[in-house]
Amino acid sequence: MSGFRILAPLTGPDPSSSPSSKRGVSESGGGQGGSTGGGGSGSSTGGGGNASGGSDDKQRRRRNTGPVSQIACTECRRARAKCDGSRPQPCSRCISRNAKCIYEAHTKTHKDDLLKEIDSLRAEKAGLEHQQEGLQSTTEGLAKDNEDLQKQSDEQSVILDILANDGHDREIVRRLRSGETHQSIAEWLLSQPPIRNQLTTVSTSTRNLMDVVARVENLYNGRYSRDDSTPDPTQLFTKVTQSRQVIDHLFVLYFTWVHPIHMLFSEVEFKESFNNGDKNYCSSPLVNAICAMACNLLDNQGPEARNRDLDAKQLREGFMKAAREDLSKGSFHLMTSIQAFAVMYLAELSSGKARNASGYLRCAADHLRNADRSRHSDEAYELSRWGIQTMNTTWSGLIYQKPYAPESPGSEVFLNVPLDQDADQWRYYRQPGDEKVVPRRPSFSVLTAYNQAKLFRVVHNNVNVYCGVRGKVTAQAVIECYRCYTEWHNDLPPELRITAVDDQPLPHILYLHIQYHTALVQLFTPLVLCQRFSGQSLQEIQSLIAYHARCGLNLLEQAKQLYSCRYHVPLVEFCTILLGHGMIHYSPNQPPAAQTVQFCLDVLQQGSPGFSICGPLQQMFCDTAKDLQIPLPSNVEEMMGPAARFTVDDLLDACTRLSYAQPIDEITRYIDNDIQRNWSEQWQRLMPEPTTQHPSGRIQINTLLND
Repeated sequence: MSGFRILAPLTGPDPSSSPSSKRGVSESGGGQGGSTGGGGSGSSTGGGGNASGGSDDKQRRRRNTGPVSQIACTECRRARAKCDGSRPQPCSRCISRNAKCIYEAHTKTHKDDLLKEIDSLRAEKAGLEHQQEGLQSTTEGLAKDNEDLQKQSDEQSVILDILANDGHDREIVRRLRSGETHQSIAEWLLSQPPIRNQLTTVSTSTRNLMDVVARVENLYNGRYSRDDSTPDPTQLFTKVTQSRQVIDHLFVLYFTWVHPIHMLFSEVEFKESFNNGDKNYCSSPLVNAICAMACNLLDNQGPEARNRDLDAKQLREGFMKAAREDLSKGSFHLMTSIQAFAVMYLAELSSGKARNASGYLRCAADHLRNADRSRHSDEAYELSRWGIQTMNTTWSGLIYQKPYAPESPGSEVFLNVPLDQDADQWRYYRQPGDEKVVPRRPSFSVLTAYNQAKLFRVVHNNVNVYCGVRGKVTAQAVIECYRCYTEWHNDLPPELRITAVDDQPLPHILYLHIQYHTALVQLFTPLVLCQRFSGQSLQEIQSLIAYHARCGLNLLEQAKQLYSCRYHVPLVEFCTILLGHGMIHYSPNQPPAAQTVQFCLDVLQQGSPGFSICGPLQQMFCDTAKDLQIPLPSNVEEMMGPAARFTVDDLLDACTRLSYAQPIDEITRYIDNDIQRNWSEQWQRLMPEPTTQHPSGRIQINTLLND
């Protein structure tokens, strides 16, 4: 017991609770062991403790493995090994194992990154769109300001130029003091023929049009006889030209070649309003639209023909621009504006701008329903109403679309229009002077317009059948359409049955029959291509198409002999290629298909100087001939021009589609699968007894085709 020390009781805090006390105890014990190093056990214990502490420090020290990638490659991830690669560089482990090093982002991380990137791109896009809108608005505003400033500058330049050179200073000052604008004064100065030759600072476009007008005026002034005692209202309705001779020439061309085919207004009422200077049946847009359409009919001959054709096109654009500028939203409901839209459709279509033209036609058809008729008689309104609806249906049938705002099928045609107007006369007119040597003939233009409207009520029904408006296309529906066509033809009055060359039929009467045969080619063609028919029924339908195509082309040949094809309205050009298409497909040997191709291209070539639409139609028809391996004429480059390759836009501007042919795939889905099974029964039930004028009966079809 004497070996133990007596410990005094603790009076302070427990030393074990203090970290410093623990360190003191440890160090004290260590020192004690060291000081008792004389004892073997103590020395051993102290040495062992130091060795153990050194070994633990080495084990705790991490091995330096080098850089580690945050996203391991697939090989290292599979082996649960550290990856030192940095995308796209391979890691050392894959290099040493000659393995393909691939990095794949974690799904959640990759998705989050993509979402952040998408949000960033959306924000950037929205900012750019906002900037673009601002820039576009600024650009449009600057362009408008620049245009206005340029126009004001031109007007002021005209006034200053005249003040310096011409001596109209008193009149100009008087007009300025009275409050007239620079524009009205400049327009008045430009209307003075002597002044136009002195202008040197007018804009290029204005000067070009003025030069064209001057050349055209010089060409026709003095060549057209008129009563100078009557007041000249020309300046009230157009600012393009002040030459009454030019306006009169364009009017006569229009009323000779266009009006009898597309009777869109009353000729008598229009001329009376124009000569009186009132706006009941006449307006600036209508006058400019008529002149624009008539510019396509200017027939230029001789060595200057090419330059004069270019002048005619530029003059046409000048009239079209004036017509557009004179139309305002507040006037769209007026009958004269609606008539102007319809004539502008013809003018734009003639120039190969079918997409623009369709818009004008739709405007005419839409506004006709709510037109202001207060200034028009019932007779004049009905002429416009049926003329626009007939043209609307014609165009829909040619481009295979449902008509805009169609007329009610039960409406009676020309209820208030007398058909026996013997005062209507027609004369073959091309150039000033023809009115002195070419005799007049009864026109029958109103009678023609009446029967044309009746024909296109049947065409409208035909269009609805193939557009699926009335459900499936059945044998009964098609044969009923054919029966209505033949009844229409059988009911024609004797005046409109004259089609032989020796009788010299009028061009609008020939065109009426051409439309009839074209409509029948379009009626039967889908039945051949829908693959629902075979055997004898298929052959008979093909024979019907060939028969009507041949009849239509024969009428075109007569029109070519009597009047040339230079004055065809643009819709006749469509009939030409549709009839030719039917012939080369279903009667390629009688006559030979190459002759049919030659004839159709000749017809289109004759009209091409004035009607730009002819070029794209020629190319589409040539492409059809090539597909059928029909040789083209040796002079085809001369006919179309060596560089006449038209773009997609040119073809779309010709007929709003890339082909003039019927969209068979779209039509076929509406054709009844059992149409052939019911064909014979419905034919016997609906068709009248065979006649010698129509292939209405099966027995006489082949005989008629071989006549």
